Amino acid sequence: MLGLGLTMSISSCNGAKAYVKKAKKMEAVGMMEQAAAHYMTALRKKPENLDAITGLKRTGQIVLLQHLADFDEALIRNDRESAINAFQKAEKYFDQVKSVRVTLEFPASKRAMFESVKNAHVQEIYVIGADHLKNLRYDEALEVFENIEELVPGFKDAKELGDYCYCKPRYEEATGHMEHGMFRSAHKLYSEIVARDASYEDAQSRLQESLNKGKYTVALMKFNNGTTTANVNNKLSAYVEQSLMDSSDPFLTIVDRESLELILQEQHLEMSGLTAGSELEIGSLLGAKAILKGTVMDCSYSRSSLHQENQSGFEKYRVEKINSEGKKYYETKYKPTSYRIYNQSGTLKMSFNLKMISMETGAIIKSETVQVNLSDQINYAYYGGNKNNLYPTRMNGTVDSSVSGHNGLIQLIGARRDLKSENTMVDDATKNLALKVQSVVESILLQTVK
Repeated sequence: MLGLGLTMSISSCNGAKAYVKKAKKMEAVGMMEQAAAHYMTALRKKPENLDAITGLKRTGQIVLLQHLADFDEALIRNDRESAINAFQKAEKYFDQVKSVRVTLEFPASKRAMFESVKNAHVQEIYVIGADHLKNLRYDEALEVFENIEELVPGFKDAKELGDYCYCKPRYEEATGHMEHGMFRSAHKLYSEIVARDASYEDAQSRLQESLNKGKYTVALMKFNNGTTTANVNNKLSAYVEQSLMDSSDPFLTIVDRESLELILQEQHLEMSGLTAGSELEIGSLLGAKAILKGTVMDCSYSRSSLHQENQSGFEKYRVEKINSEGKKYYETKYKPTSYRIYNQSGTLKMSFNLKMISMETGAIIKSETVQVNLSDQINYAYYGGNKNNLYPTRMNGTVDSSVSGHNGLIQLIGARRDLKSENTMVDDATKNLALKVQSVVESILLQTVK
């Protein structure tokens, strides 16, 4: 570890020296900004480099004074906005240099001048912002008041006016959306208003109102099983319910199975005996706008037989020898050997036909079949000897003694040897199908709740 630390230190030192050398060349031809940048890079590599420290103090001070000269020039032109921008660049540069532990001289008189110019500028643009607001130019007014708040936080009522300019047009637009039944669009705008100013008008209650009016309740009916795989419909139903309840769509509300079972008990009905008409009746009792039902159409699993193939390889060994001086040494040799490669694959196909039915009309809103195809495979090697001495064979029949070839074979020997079980793949497939069902339902809601 000591050797590694020393190497890194030397590398860092050499890098710092190289940048100092470049900086001095640039400084010699008057390229002060570039020279200062190289001195800063050198200090980031080696903070205690004295040449870089003194070089940055020298060139950095010149660059800083150039920014302040731009400030003075803008003041002479009575261009307050340009003067403020120039001063802010100078201040940013001062802080940048300070971040590498070099402090430049920043004239206090310039800061005093800046405060005076800034206050005068803010007073001037405040009037402009107020004029924009008077004439209902909310975007222009907002830009002005936000600029004021950034320059002089707490100046008069600039923040409050900025919040008003942000919220007012959004509130009016959201109100129009509510009148036209566009609850999702209204909800988005009310959310933006509340995030900016939670106390604006009645935006909080309007936000909740848009959510309540746009709420789309879906009742999950019992899924049918059209396959020979037991309980796959119940498993899918559970995952679909969880996926839909985890949906990020604020308008989607799910009637869970417990509520459904309670209603059925009250109506003296059984899930298995529900007809299309009674499903709609139950959905209505639940206050749902739609019911979701469906059938698992396919759930087929297959696996190939375990395939075995013999492979030729080489086993490394050492031979003890004696050199001309009578000293022992070892020579590495390789002898032919063999190992076995095994591979096997498993696949599972599952499909589900879903139907979303409107409670208002009884019409099918959506009928779609979603499906997943999953596969799993194993590919591993077996060797009866010491795997650490095993090497593969090249195409030409010679030993592949490369590190990558040897390590690849070691990984193959240690690879997974068991396929995923059918139950595991069914579980994975139902989870994937549930997400696809969620996607279909969410797309319906985006089209339904505008």
